[in-house]
Amino acid sequence: GIPTWNTGELQDDWDVFFPRLREMDFNGKKVAVFGLGDQNGYGFNFLDAMGMLADELLMQGADVYGMWPNKTYEFNESKAKIEDHLMGLGIDEDGQQSMTPERVAKWVSQVKEEFGL
Repeated sequence: GIPTWNTGELQDDWDVFFPRLREMDFNGKKVAVFGLGDQNGYGFNFLDAMGMLADELLMQGADVYGMWPNKTYEFNESKAKIEDHLMGLGIDEDGQQSMTPERVAKWVSQVKEEFGL
């Protein structure tokens, strides 16, 4: 999981971790990502950090699971968006806090099934 900070930026501690991530081999590894963002306050870069993390994992050979429909969100742009889905679960505790518990429960069930658990 990763939050998007400021205007589409990684949280400071990820600046240290990302170079390490680039040295890891994720070939054949299943991963699922989730992100935290504020679609109302930052609608032009909603969940960008989640998109950057998923992209990096894909470049390192990972198989990304847990794609999540974006139809219940309202944002303009996101690096985490692929057509009508997000690259993982998007959590917005500022604008859609009441939807978080149901989203998390459904996403976890989805990911468990996708992982064959």
